[in-house]
Amino acid sequence: MSIEEALEPWLSKPTWFSSHPSDQKQFSLAMRQLKQLSVSPSVEELEQVIIRRVEALPAMLGTPSDIPAAARQFAIKIHAKL
Repeated sequence: MSIEEALEPWLSKPTWFSSHPSDQKQFSLAMRQLKQLSVSPSVEELEQVIIRRVEALPAMLGTPSDIPAAARQFAIKIHAKL
């Protein structure tokens, strides 16, 4: 499984940034899948995957205006949990 595949359940939703319980459930699934990878991804790798994936999603109410900054924050948060 790749980093992209591991994060897909979470990043396939246009509300990926939300703290809504359904989004948190998808985030938790993505975290479980990331922990199964043989090598932990770096903050930079996570950030690049997040940016690449969410730039194609439709903007929703509350979508961060600065996607790269939001991606960086999530990448740091994810990396700290691995």
